Amino acid sequence: MYEKRLIDSILKEYVDELPAILLEGAKAVGKTETCKQLASTEYSMDNAAQRELLQNNPDIILQNSKPVLIDEWQLAPSLWSDVRYAVDDGLPNGSVLFTGSSIRVNSRVHSGAGRIIRLKLRPYSIEERNLSDSYIRIADLFNFDSKATVNGETDKTLVDYLDEIYRSGFPGIRNKPERIRKVLLKSYVTNIAEHEFEENGFKIHNPHSLLAWMRIYAASIGTETKQSTLINAATASDAIPSAPTVSKYREALEILNITDEVQPFLPMGKIYGNLAKGTKHFMLDPAIALSLLGVEKDELIDYQVPKYVSKFHQTLTGQLIESFVYQSLVVYADVNDAQLSYYRNSRGTREIDFILQKDHRLILFEVKTNPDVKDSYVRHLNWFEDEIGDEFKVTKVLLNTGRYAYTRQEDHVHVIPLALLGA
Repeated sequence: MYEKRLIDSILKEYVDELPAILLEGAKAVGKTETCKQLASTEYSMDNAAQRELLQNNPDIILQNSKPVLIDEWQLAPSLWSDVRYAVDDGLPNGSVLFTGSSIRVNSRVHSGAGRIIRLKLRPYSIEERNLSDSYIRIADLFNFDSKATVNGETDKTLVDYLDEIYRSGFPGIRNKPERIRKVLLKSYVTNIAEHEFEENGFKIHNPHSLLAWMRIYAASIGTETKQSTLINAATASDAIPSAPTVSKYREALEILNITDEVQPFLPMGKIYGNLAKGTKHFMLDPAIALSLLGVEKDELIDYQVPKYVSKFHQTLTGQLIESFVYQSLVVYADVNDAQLSYYRNSRGTREIDFILQKDHRLILFEVKTNPDVKDSYVRHLNWFEDEIGDEFKVTKVLLNTGRYAYTRQEDHVHVIPLALLGA
């Protein structure tokens, strides 16, 4: 049975008002099933017969009941141009739905800008995992005034969140038995190195070198570690790729939607000059990072992660929880037409884990694995609000693994358990 996604209502609105839409994203995030809820006709470019039919007779697309779903369109890129031309000729709204994981390198396919509108589907967010019956929503937090408060309760603990991370946010993987999940996630990773790179036009001479780089990157999630530091941190010296090769890997993994880089907050005003310029690293799903690193849940719970796994933070647990939060915030940002960033000053003495911005409104997030609340946890939130002055309307949030949601009287920081954060 189809489990509803937050993007469903947006996709429906686009189909009603636009002639052609592309729902893009990594493999296994649920693109095809999501589009099937709206499509009247379906063609899969994975099917050789259907691919040959449409490539030789593209007019058939517009002769069928609409919307027409063209799944994995990148395997038949000429169809993209056919639809783009049809849009220029007045293609009716709700005609074509494309899905695809990436665009082949050197395919020379026109971007479709202004004609084919793009949406991105990602793994399940917290709300899509149904971790609570009710949520404190980003949409409401953006509209909070100085008197607004939050409340709520959850029985979820750090162990539950780690369970969720291990289950992954992939619809077809997360509900499988544990042993099968591990096999599927390992296969997902291996397939990237052994098949997806070549299938999408990226030349790779040594898949083991790519996997070595991906393991290094996985150990750095939730950090702004420099590329040079990541390379130097590799332990298998014979597998260390060169800097130019790493640059190609990073570009390819971003195009394949496997890695993400969160940009720094770029405000105008007095804090701009002290801004760190590096990006913060994340993977599509923290379960992929865990599969690459071979870390078991018990090691995380007992804080016994081997030193060779995570050289950049004292423990990997905090990085994973922050990645779990990122996985939701990036979805919530899309749903709310907001921008996601982070803040860190150039000396590394001040940091805001995440910032959601919508026009002049900001939501600041501090993420903690500790269920307790300490004044030291919120001091950067309060400092940032003081520094930013009247430039923005600020809402401050401490996300943790505690039981209760409430608003601190002394500084109006909203304490919200992870399970209660919704779109």
